[in-house]
Amino acid sequence: MATPYYTKQPVYLEDPSGRFDNILTNESRNKYRVGNTRLNFPFTPTISVIQTANYNEYSFDHSNFQQRAFQSHANMDLNLTAPMLVRSEAEAEYVNNAALWLRSTMKMEWANDDNPGQPPPILRFNAHGIYENVPCVIRDFTWNLDSDIDYVETGYTYSDKTVRVPVMNTFVISLSVTYSPKSIRENFSVKDYLAGKLKDQGYV
Repeated sequence: MATPYYTKQPVYLEDPSGRFDNILTNESRNKYRVGNTRLNFPFTPTISVIQTANYNEYSFDHSNFQQRAFQSHANMDLNLTAPMLVRSEAEAEYVNNAALWLRSTMKMEWANDDNPGQPPPILRFNAHGIYENVPCVIRDFTWNLDSDIDYVETGYTYSDKTVRVPVMNTFVISLSVTYSPKSIRENFSVKDYLAGKLKDQGYV
């Protein structure tokens, strides 16, 4: 059965660091491709965007109105609600591996890893051509295993054991945008941002 999970989609999340084995590949089980890991969202997710400007308030005695002074612009937050439907064992394996990969990108490397203490990777979010290569980190991931639905059995990636994955899944992911100090210092200007010149650099 043809599956959209392994085909590049209009909305996807990618790790360009190449730090982890790519478990989201259509190669044979346990034969992973080294390099970028891309999580495709084959069914269009709902994307909620939150942008905030912070202002300090100055109050004066016997006044009807307060003055506000600009303090800062907060990094954008994105909330994704993504349906992940399972129609075959291969798609069940993909969904299970996708959940595993999402959880791994929220953890720092530890004592038995190659680079103990290294923080989670900076991911790149792309959606509909509106957001391009947006640098972000995952702050929250929710995946419910509902009781009133059918499950599909599939092999577990790192052993001979099987897992059961619901035929209808919803991934709820909270992303926070983050930029390096060097990029902000050398690349950003409001004039270029407004002209669309910084779009491919992930500024939103």
